Amino acid sequence: MKSIKDFTVNDEDLKKISITDFYKDQEIFITGGSGFIGKALIEKLLRSFPSFKEMFILLRPKKDKTADERLQELLDNSIFQRARDEQPESFKKIHAIAGDCQELGLSISSEDLKRIENVTIIFHSAANVRFDVPFKDSIFVNLRGTHEILKIAETMTKLKAFIHVSTLYSNVDQPCIYEKILPISADWRTTIKLAETLDGKTLDTLFKKYSSNHPNTYTFAKSLSEHIVNDYKNKLPVLVYRVAMTISSVDEPVTGWLDNVNGPCGLYLTASLGLSRTAYGNPHAKLNMIPCDATVHGLIISAYAVVSDSNFANNSKDSVVVLNSCYSNESLTPLWKVLRDGEILAPENPSEKMVWFPGGTVTSSFVGFFIRFLFGQLALAILLDVFVRLKTGKPLLVKLQRRIFFLNKILHKFMSSDWMVENDKYKSLSALITQEDNVGAALYV
Repeated sequence: MKSIKDFTVNDEDLKKISITDFYKDQEIFITGGSGFIGKALIEKLLRSFPSFKEMFILLRPKKDKTADERLQELLDNSIFQRARDEQPESFKKIHAIAGDCQELGLSISSEDLKRIENVTIIFHSAANVRFDVPFKDSIFVNLRGTHEILKIAETMTKLKAFIHVSTLYSNVDQPCIYEKILPISADWRTTIKLAETLDGKTLDTLFKKYSSNHPNTYTFAKSLSEHIVNDYKNKLPVLVYRVAMTISSVDEPVTGWLDNVNGPCGLYLTASLGLSRTAYGNPHAKLNMIPCDATVHGLIISAYAVVSDSNFANNSKDSVVVLNSCYSNESLTPLWKVLRDGEILAPENPSEKMVWFPGGTVTSSFVGFFIRFLFGQLALAILLDVFVRLKTGKPLLVKLQRRIFFLNKILHKFMSSDWMVENDKYKSLSALITQEDNVGAALYV
């Protein structure tokens, strides 16, 4: 069996190179490349670190599209236009690997396994991030998928860094979120066996008792996946990179880029349109939201840190190295102030699709929320949909209000709770950036 030392590089050699130099001639393998963070990570690497040797993206073939066709569709996204203008040659070195994180062995063919055998850096960001996904599906993608890629990583003799992207809320059942792995009542091996044995309905029924105080299948499965990575800490150069609620970019690739309306971004968007005028949560709660470009900058530096810094390269006996990519508690803003600031900015930057002027309140009372939702949002939506139908249009506001209602319920735990977070190790990444590096100006900590 290989020792962790077999994967690391001499510290004296690394001190001579910058992060930019480090990525020269690296072979990079990325899962979750079609997701929000995945797209931003690929774009940043293509544009700012074009001297990499090869980049492989795991993509699931669909009925009407191959993995190669999906890669081309991905790269045609407008987010990559800046990279294509600045570094067009780097696009020739990116390749698709057909696979599926739900399947054993990730369903990667022997030919493709041969293509990625010399990979030096892995960013594992693939995940089903839906909070309401069935327990069985979440286990297969978020838990077993992590185990399968770790087994593949063991065969890569040139691997230097394996970065496992997790969520800051993997320990949502704890009042303090430390940068370490904490004990959990369930066992990841047993959980995978349960998913492979029991039917979906039985698993969903079992979830509430089996998952301790986790509010959804996503955070629970991600918590267990960290324990898998922890079990590989003495076999592979692994690091757990936890991400807070990821929101639109500050600077890169363009200001305000966002490719989904999941989580708080969805509620903020509907609020800016006047479609959401009440929210279910604690107005004094402080949501830990971090821009996607800060997340990507940290990911890129963390791979370098695993190899170059002994504090990251040497995992302790107790826990794999964990970074909490998030804002410090003192930098957070209460929810009521975020919404108030939005109301102030609305007249200066009104949306062309605004239905009603932004405004409303946040309440910790479900009864109060329901009454305000019923008469302040749903009733208006019904009236407007009737008007649209009379004009032979397609009504959609009632359907949208249903989604807003359930999104409020799903996010209630996160909009009504405050966690003390530790992020000293994450903040220490900034010290590794040199003037020569093209990583990013800040990590926004």
